Amino acid sequence: MSGTADPPTSAGTGSAAALRPPRDVVRAVWLMYAGAGLTALLGVLRLIDPDAYEDALDTSSGTSARGSYVVYLFVVALIWLLVARYCARGSRRARRGATFFAVLYVAAVVATLAAAPRLDAYNVVSVLIAVVAAAVIWLLYRPDSRRWFTRHTAPNS
Repeated sequence: MSGTADPPTSAGTGSAAALRPPRDVVRAVWLMYAGAGLTALLGVLRLIDPDAYEDALDTSSGTSARGSYVVYLFVVALIWLLVARYCARGSRRARRGATFFAVLYVAAVVATLAAAPRLDAYNVVSVLIAVVAAAVIWLLYRPDSRRWFTRHTAPNS
């Protein structure tokens, strides 16, 4: 017996614990799924009552701007899902992308509410998405999550 401790297992050795994302990353991924759902809900709200948000899209084209906005919301929901998938795999680019989009979205919501504070379904859902985005970023930068994104070898899954 040499009296030395066993060497730590690395992510490349294939231990089950090293291949699973930490709990904070799993929670962040589930919150990203919720963010995708809420973003799609904004699109559905826009389809159900298009005139309720006409001032948000005050352009001369009207209908085409409304349709473009709904398509945009569904594309953003898809981006939420893609970023969630890649964050679960440990992609540093996905984490940086999540951070960029979250900061951008939270700033947009704050600016929108500061300019024209209204209590309607659209703004309530927008604030919920901003809260989800902030929680996701907080979870993705916790210590265990940082280790997940800085490991040298990605898991094979």
